[in-house]
Amino acid sequence: MRGQCPSDDAGFARLPVRAGIDSISVAPDGFPAVEGNVAAAEREIVGHGEHHAA
Repeated sequence: MRGQCPSDDAGFARLPVRAGIDSISVAPDGFPAVEGNVAAAEREIVGHGEHHAA
């Protein structure tokens, strides 16, 4: 997955995390926002005890 959407839309970051995707490409200037959005999505999933099939 790549593009600006993961850094612009925190909700969009939940989609790949929930799908079990563990790698996305982002522009260097978008990395801090994406890192925060993905970390928040991961905390949300762990907090709800969701598990993904590997």
